[in-house]
Amino acid sequence: MKKISILATMLLGLFAFTACETDNDDNPTLAVPQSFQINNPVVGNQVVDLSPASSSIELKVHAAPAYGFPTAVSYGAQMSLDGNFTEADTYTLDGTTTSMTYQALTYDIEKGIQTLRGVEDENGFNTLITEAERTNGMPVYLRMTANLLNAQDSSSLVTSNVVKVNVLPYYYELKDADPEIWWMTGAIIADGSWSNSESALGTGMTPLYTKKGEEYDKVTGTGVLEYTGWFEAGSFKIIAPAGIGNWNYGMCGGTEEGGHVYRDGGDDPGDISITVAGYYTLTLDTKAHELKITPYTDPVSVFTTITLPGSHNEWDAAADALTGITTVAENHDWTTEVTFTKEEEVKFAIGNWDTNWGAATFPWGQGVGGGANIPATAGTYKVYFNDITGQYMFIAK
Repeated sequence: MKKISILATMLLGLFAFTACETDNDDNPTLAVPQSFQINNPVVGNQVVDLSPASSSIELKVHAAPAYGFPTAVSYGAQMSLDGNFTEADTYTLDGTTTSMTYQALTYDIEKGIQTLRGVEDENGFNTLITEAERTNGMPVYLRMTANLLNAQDSSSLVTSNVVKVNVLPYYYELKDADPEIWWMTGAIIADGSWSNSESALGTGMTPLYTKKGEEYDKVTGTGVLEYTGWFEAGSFKIIAPAGIGNWNYGMCGGTEEGGHVYRDGGDDPGDISITVAGYYTLTLDTKAHELKITPYTDPVSVFTTITLPGSHNEWDAAADALTGITTVAENHDWTTEVTFTKEEEVKFAIGNWDTNWGAATFPWGQGVGGGANIPATAGTYKVYFNDITGQYMFIAK
């Protein structure tokens, strides 16, 4: 009897332990930490020039926030001019990432300085930067934020320790952000070199185009982009601006049937594969990170020459020839660089006036056959044109 009692007691204890363990596994308790740690930026005490708009200051998590159980975390960043992060002195930088490394863009830090100082002249420039700050730099204070991925509120939001960075202000005009352009690269794209650098834009990489009628986020420039062209069977990737030069951000994986994955600084999900060669339209929502690939069935013409006639060259339909981007497949994308010294009007043509495209929008638009003249403004531009859809972009240099 004594042995049976001992055995029953052991079984009862084991059942209780197992039940508690199961309860904890099924119902983990959220513990929102007070803070978490980030490293001091590698820039140290040096003064960071904010004028290169595409540069960034890297913020890196040293110890991730402990929420009481393994969970996906979304990281962001904030800045302050006095380090106190009061409501009136806190600027939230654009974008979030699930990576433990956040790239604080120099453009965004400059925008934060202008926003927090709060006074602009008639041209949109901040007027409260002192001469000493313009010459010697000024401190800004940065911290990262963490929240549960896809959290519906800020109840799980936590901030890191504060780091100080010295910066040299620049004077960007506060205006709506330009549409954010993403780029394709791969074995069946452009020259097939799998290039991924600024210097490869328009040679090893082909852009997706802005979509007619689409409204783009005034702060981030995100929205819907499109591309239509001929795809051989093979592989490629779509690179986000932050992924140029490092591959860490963009659309990867899947086929023309779906299964695409947004890479947000983590492991490579693999290439996008086209299994059946043909004409396709890619529709990419750069805000939601959703990609659709659908067959394109309208008739397609193949051109050997595309030109840019306009008032700058006396409307010579054979002048200013563009260069075809694609060399590994049927080409429908063209590029050139052009400088306008004053306001001009231009169109795209095939070397003569038999076929031409135009629209009354600049610097992005979708030309139609025999359409309106494109009203260009003074400046130097990298020009991209798709001869299937008539979509074009003049990207200021």
